[in-house]
Parts: sequence; structure tokens; C-alpha cells
Amino acid sequence: MEPKDLDQISSLPKAYDPHAYEQSLYEKWEASGGFSPREGESEPFTVLMPPPNANGNLHLGHALTLAIQDSLVRYQRMQGKAALYLPGADHAGFETQVVYERVLEEKGQSRFDFTADQLRTDIYDFVQNNKSNMEAQVRSLGASCDWTRNSFTLDEHIVKNTYDTFKKLWDDNLIYRGKRIVNYCTHHDTSFSDLEVEYEERSSKLYSIRYPLEDGSGEVVVATTRPETMLGDTAVAVHPDDSRYQEMIGKTIHLPLVERPIPVVADSGVDPEFGTGAVKVTPAHDQLDFEIGERHNLPTISIIDTTGKITDEAPLPYHGLDVLEARKKVIEDLKTSGFLEGGTKHKHSVGICYKCGTTIEPLIRDQWLVHMKPLAEKAATALREGEIAIHPTSKKKVLLDWLENIHDWNISRQIAWGIPIPAFVNASDPEDWIFESDTSQETLHRNGKTYHRDPDVFDTWFSSGQWPFATLHFPDGEDFKRFYPNNLMETGADILFFWVARMIMLGIYRTGEVPFRDVYLHGLVLDENGQKMSKSKGNVIAPQEIQTEYGTDALRVGLISGRSAGANQAFDRSKVIAGRNFANKLWNLTRYSLSKLDEDYQPATPQPLNLADRWILSRLNQVNIDVQKNVESYRFAQAWEQIYSFAWDDFADWYIEANKAESNPDLLVFVLESILKLAHPFTPFATEALWQNLPWREGLLMEESWPKPDSEIDTEALDQFSKLQKLVGEIRTLYAELDLNRQTLYYLDEPMLENNADLIAKLARLEGCEQVSDGRGLPVPGVEVACWLDVDEHTVKRYRKNLQNNLDEASASIESLQARLDNKGYIKNAPKEVVEETKQLLEATLRRSQTLQEQLDRLDTTK
Repeated sequence: MEPKDLDQISSLPKAYDPHAYEQSLYEKWEASGGFSPREGESEPFTVLMPPPNANGNLHLGHALTLAIQDSLVRYQRMQGKAALYLPGADHAGFETQVVYERVLEEKGQSRFDFTADQLRTDIYDFVQNNKSNMEAQVRSLGASCDWTRNSFTLDEHIVKNTYDTFKKLWDDNLIYRGKRIVNYCTHHDTSFSDLEVEYEERSSKLYSIRYPLEDGSGEVVVATTRPETMLGDTAVAVHPDDSRYQEMIGKTIHLPLVERPIPVVADSGVDPEFGTGAVKVTPAHDQLDFEIGERHNLPTISIIDTTGKITDEAPLPYHGLDVLEARKKVIEDLKTSGFLEGGTKHKHSVGICYKCGTTIEPLIRDQWLVHMKPLAEKAATALREGEIAIHPTSKKKVLLDWLENIHDWNISRQIAWGIPIPAFVNASDPEDWIFESDTSQETLHRNGKTYHRDPDVFDTWFSSGQWPFATLHFPDGEDFKRFYPNNLMETGADILFFWVARMIMLGIYRTGEVPFRDVYLHGLVLDENGQKMSKSKGNVIAPQEIQTEYGTDALRVGLISGRSAGANQAFDRSKVIAGRNFANKLWNLTRYSLSKLDEDYQPATPQPLNLADRWILSRLNQVNIDVQKNVESYRFAQAWEQIYSFAWDDFADWYIEANKAESNPDLLVFVLESILKLAHPFTPFATEALWQNLPWREGLLMEESWPKPDSEIDTEALDQFSKLQKLVGEIRTLYAELDLNRQTLYYLDEPMLENNADLIAKLARLEGCEQVSDGRGLPVPGVEVACWLDVDEHTVKRYRKNLQNNLDEASASIESLQARLDNKGYIKNAPKEVVEETKQLLEATLRRSQTLQEQLDRLDTTK
């Protein structure tokens, strides 16, 4: 390392410029090897980065995740632990294919212009370029992750674990292939899990349709918002206890427009309060209908295909129509034939594709599904027994409720980009499937039979659900043996079910242990108006914009500051600005401290010389202990606020000034270095830049040990200096109110004042402190010690007049507020929060009035 001297320090600019240091410091960190966990017997601490999508830029949610995780990892590394922060990237199957299709559209092409293999190859090249860009952004945010262990969800060891899990589920009869209703986007030509479907409220019509009984004894009127699906009806269902339909149960209906006989069945799944209480049953196009169909052994007729067109299973006049065209024609034909009773306005929730807004079509398809109940039961047991702690704790019940009501998981996706499902079907027997992990070929020949590979790929959440053990090379990898289970999974609360729950279930299933000990969930970062960010709204704030304007440290602490676990909170630029100002404050504190040192200064063990020295050491110990408790309890905002307050208020505002009265260079340096260490996990760039410019220091701050707090806290020093601060504060207030300066302070026999007279005089800008036998002048209000400022009678009268005016104003305000609260109409009609604010204001004004009166009384007793 190049030698440094104090001349070099004094020539540094007065303000911290993050752009002059951030890139070079990160390169130095990475080159040092310090991001890799320490070898030896040190206790491991493992955090896995939720892998960002490899198809685009990071957003503020990513920046918050990285800020929290990196702060914790840097802290644990300084605690001497073998901290592994493992980075990665997600191939993001459907998301990435959608992004790439937009690229093709700009070229006038579509995915249908390519074979599946060619499309997969082209997307891979596209992703690798974007992945490098994404990883550069992760570096720019200061994430001290071990890039030598970087993983991608399409890496060989990840894919192998994914296939091994699939095979184990297959062997354990927990995976099956069957016809199930899936949520299908006809635009993107793929299915979604229930979790991935978004819903929007729509106004439509609830149509009433007459279904005549074949024996001519009457009719059943059914209510539906989707009359076109009647082309695939195979029954009408009523609730078994609905007295209106008891005589019809078991009879046969003549299905209008289709000329097909269908039965009337009784099923408890029917809501007798909806519509007419009788519902049409279309097992191929509705989840409830599918379940009713299974219970009553009804046939399934698919009348809508994957393109959203009516199939040949429907009557000829409707072939090839899209859904809305078919709906219009069915309504017209029902009206013409006299079967349409009418339609009423109806609002209901409609499932849509979260990417394109296309209405989701429930379609019946052969899919790979996982029996989730057995996996969920073990996960729920681990949660109940405390093997995993959830922060905030309120999310534990939410997760348990979801696990108890879990549905089977459809893990098939009809896209090209992703991990191919390792299953091949006999060309001559659709029931004959075999497992084969070599998916590089589309056709296999086994025992004289020809097998074709399933064209689907896995749901991305299936592979990423194995992230905690797959990245560590389960089952035989040394990393797995050392770093599993992970200590913490930190991620967004919005993917608690998508990802966290599945990691818990699959982790226990594959390894026999929970995947992590703690889960910390952060809420969404909303825009500055409290709205969810989206490209369509045009309110997305890119991390890079904030980094460019304010620096990375400022963004990191701006996102962490004031944030509670699990809560959605608006992005607050003022907190970023406060973070930038903090970095500048540290910079100038360091410049000042170094300017007070000899050129050949070398730190020595600090010894307290006075009350201020004893106080700052005890405050440092206090803050250190509290910061550690908060970080280890995942209260990151509180930890940061304590560091911020100590550096700005205690050290800068008080100790630096006190040190001017009686210099103690070793203690000044000790506290400064301790602040740099405490702040480093949160503001790594600014603190490292300053550490690198301390002439007596070599090596990286990142590799320094966390300061060890002294177990002995000098409570007397804390109490005495607190009284001193109060006294100085009151004197400064009097100076400001009365335009005073350089007064003498008189005091009675007060040891605290006598022992610290020079310090008080320096801090309060006094001419001096003088012990007297009787008080005279202006008594200093609000302090426990008896002391006075040496001012003339005119100043005392002016002060008394100010106090009386303020007291009169407070009394008038009390009278007005009390009258408002005595008004029953106000209490009854005003909003509760307004009434509460009035009560609080009255209490505060009463306290102020009492203080003013006490100050007046004290004036009157002064000679």
C-alpha cells in the first residue's frame, strides 16, 4: 500500500465525492479475496442472494435487498465469522421469454419463426449479455458477495439438483401427470400457477338461460357470466339442500344449441345464493366445475383451445370463433330460440395475465403436478416448532394458513426458455412415461420403443425453490456440509408463497433440514407518492439514478432508514439526502481530527482525561451494544439511527467541541475509528475511503474486527455529562433569545460545575464560571443546579416580559383547546384522529405553561 501522510489528507476536498472512490474501492475489495468466507474453525454465517432476473436492470426492491443483506454480512464478517454471501441470477423462464419476444417484435419477428432449440439458444445469448450488466449493478451497490461461487439457475449443478428432486418426487409418488384445469394465457401460450394470476374487477352481465327438462316437466334456469362455455356443458348442478330443485335432481336436461342430454346433479360445492342457485357445469373450463365433474364422473369436453378459439368439439356454427365472438353468437342464438331469459349488470373478479392483461382461460391439459400436502405438513411442523423464525412474526400465521389450505402445484410451463422437463412419453402409449436427465435430444429409443421428450419446461419457481441447497452443491459438496442450513433468507414479503414457502418445503424434503433459520421479509418500495411502481405508470425510480445523484451509501441507508419489516413504504428522498450528508459529515470529522495530530502520530491506547472523555467512551460502548442487539434482531433501521445519532450528535456536536477545551488525540482517533467501523456495514464506500486515508492504517476496513465494547459503562459520567449538556443547551437558548454572548456564569457550591468549569465555559461560550454565595442575575432555567448568568436588570426584565407573554399565549391556547374538547358536538362529529390531536396539543401546552410559570417563579425569588 502506498504511504500516506497528513499533508495528503489536508489536500483532500472538503466534500466527499462518492464517484471518485466507489468503483476503485469495490475492485480493491474483490481483488483482496475478502468476499470469500474465512477458512479454519470460524463459525459460518450464510446468506444467499435472491437471484435477480438475468433479463434486465435492478430496481429499488433489489437495492433494498442488497443493502440489508450486505450490511448484515459485513457486520458478521467483522464479528469474525466465515460469512458467505452467495450471489446468483435467475433465468426467469416466462419473464425472460416475454422480454426477448419484445426484442423480436422490434425486428419484425416472433418466436414462431424459430425452432424451440434455436429460440432457447438465442435467448441464452441474450441473457448472458444482460446477466453481466445486472451483475455490474450488483457490484455498484457494494454487495460483498463471493463471486467465485456465483450461480445461475441454468448452471449444471442447479439443473442436476432440479432433476434429482423431480426424480425423487416421481419415485415417492408425489409427482403425477394428469388432466387438470390450468390458468392459461392464450397470448403467451403458457399456463400459470394460481399464485401468478392477477385479478381485476370487471363489469359484465349475468345471463339467465333456460335449460328444458327432457321429460317436458319444466325447466332449470341457470345463471352465468360466460354463456359461450355452455357449448361444453356436461351437467347442471344444484345444492343438495336447495328445496327449489329437489324434484329435478337425477333428471335429464336437453342442452340448448348443442342438442345433448345432460344430467341434473346435486353437489355441495354449489352456492345456492348465486344467481338462480343452479349452475351449468363445464368441467373443461372451470376449476369448480372440474371438481364437480370428478365427483360425479362427468365427461370433459374442451371447446376452447390454447389460442382462445372454439374447437371442433363444439357445434359447427361456432368452430374457429374466438371467445368473445362465440359469446356474442351464443347470446344471439339463445335469444332467437327463446332460451335466453335475460341479463343483468354484474361485477365480478376476472383472472388476467400479469404481463399482457389477457383474460386467463381455464383449460384442461395434461400437466405435471406435485402433491403438496405431504410437503406442506412438514414445513408447517418446522414453523410451529420454531425451527424457522419469521420476521415480522405476523407473517408466520399467514404462511401457516396458506400451507394448511395448499393446492397441488402445476410445475409445467409451455415455453421454450427454461429447464426442460426430464420426462419422455412412449410414442405408442401415452400412459408410458420414463425419466431421463439427458434432455439434449428430443427422441429416445429404449427396448424397441420410441419415446418423445415432453416439450414443456419447469416452472421457474420449481428450480429456484431449491436454491438454498442446490447452490451449495447438495448432497456431497463441502459448501453444503459447512454452510447449510443458511442463517437468513431475506426477500420481499410479496413472494412469501411463491418462493419462501417452496424453499422451505423442498429444502426439508431433499435434505431433511430446514433451508434457513430466519426469514426477514421487507415490504415493497413504493414511489414517492406511496403508489406501487410500474413501467405502465411511468413512476419507476431506478437505483442508478439515485446513485449518480447522491452516491451508493446514501441510497443504501436511505432505503433502510425508518423501514419496518414487512411494511410497504414510500421511497423518501430526504432520507437519501440525510445519508449523503452523513457521509460528508464523516469526511469532515476525519479531516478535522487529522488536522489536530502531529505529522508522525501513531495511535496509542486512549486514556480518559476528563468528564467528556469518560462520557464519550461510555456512550460509544452503549451504542455499540445496542447496535449489535438491533442488527442481530434484524432491526436494521434502529441500528442505523443509533450510529447516525452517535456520530452526528454525540461525537460531532459535543465531543469534538469538548476536545477543543482539553485535547486528547488518542481518544479522538479511537472514537473516530470506532465510528468508521460501526458505520462500515451500512456505508461501506465512504468509511473505506476514509480508512484508506488514515496514515497509520494499512489493509482494508472491510477486514477489520468489530470494535469490542467495554463491559463497564460509567453511569456517573453519563449522568453528569447529561446535566452538563442540559445546562449548556439552556445557556445557548438564552443567548439566542436575548442576543447575549460571553457572559459569566455564577453558581453556588456545585461540584459538577466546579470540576468542569473550563469545559462548560468552552461549550457555552462563557467568559468564565465563578462560584458565589448568593444567586444574582438571570437564573438558568430547566436545570438541576443553581446557576445564573451575569446580566443587567434591564435584560432580566426583558426576559421576564418574554416569559409572561409566552405564558399568556399558552393560557389562551389552553382555554381555547379546553373549550373545544368540552363541546359535545365537536367530540361527536370531528374525526377521531383530529380529536386525539387536540387532546395531545392540550397536554403539551399545559406542560409548557407549567414550565413557563416555574421559570417566572424562579425569577421572582432571585435577588
